[in-house]
Amino acid sequence: MSRRLSATICVLALSVSVIPAQTEKTYLLPSVLRLSGVVTDGAGNPLPEVWISHTGLALGNSKTDSNGRFEIETRAPAIVFRKGGFQSRYLRIDNGHENSLAIILAGPAPQMKSCNGASGCISLEFFGGAFCLPKIRSVHVSKQGNDVDYGCRSLWITTPGGNVGVQHCSGGLWGSGFPFDQDVWSASEYTEAAYQDREGFLITDARGKSPEGKYWRVLGHAFETVSYRRVSAQDGAVLDRVIDGACIKPARFGLDRHK
Repeated sequence: MSRRLSATICVLALSVSVIPAQTEKTYLLPSVLRLSGVVTDGAGNPLPEVWISHTGLALGNSKTDSNGRFEIETRAPAIVFRKGGFQSRYLRIDNGHENSLAIILAGPAPQMKSCNGASGCISLEFFGGAFCLPKIRSVHVSKQGNDVDYGCRSLWITTPGGNVGVQHCSGGLWGSGFPFDQDVWSASEYTEAAYQDREGFLITDARGKSPEGKYWRVLGHAFETVSYRRVSAQDGAVLDRVIDGACIKPARFGLDRHK
């Protein structure tokens, strides 16, 4: 993904541990597998324009044709099928999947709650941010930091091991709003829920457990994320209150989005 971590985050009062660099080869399958098949809805109707994400391909994503069919070659150990209005489908890949696949996307995805009546929630100024986050006692809130093309804010808690928290960032080059490939590929546990905003655009809420037993979560909208990484289950439960309380603002300006 093109989403970038910046030194801007470091000045937002959140102490983030340094994560050792890991190459994609750590997670990729030893050989390329060819995957093909069709994606349908619950009634058996083929679904066109379904994005197949986290494939590790040069273009990052593939999608189904007008008949809901797809064919890719990949070494990714896990991929996710996504389409606005439907629930996502996560698929672990092994040698047994080098066959024709029948993927069903359940739907409809519910609309995410709007911020109508929400009092004093915390949002990003400018940069097309759609999410507004609740104020929660014991959760500290930083000032917004801006770069040329994105803005960020942190909401954090103090723990015996230091500060851990949520990063809320938005901007035209911030990225797809999806989790990192490496997090999806390496997750020992993974779940993803899909929602829609008022205009029907896709919102994803992905979470997982790393091989080290740490937890991550990404609430994503095009060019925007609310996320945490590498936290304990106990700390994650507190930070989940921030993400679970997120709502969608009435309008989002300055960015073009895609369903």
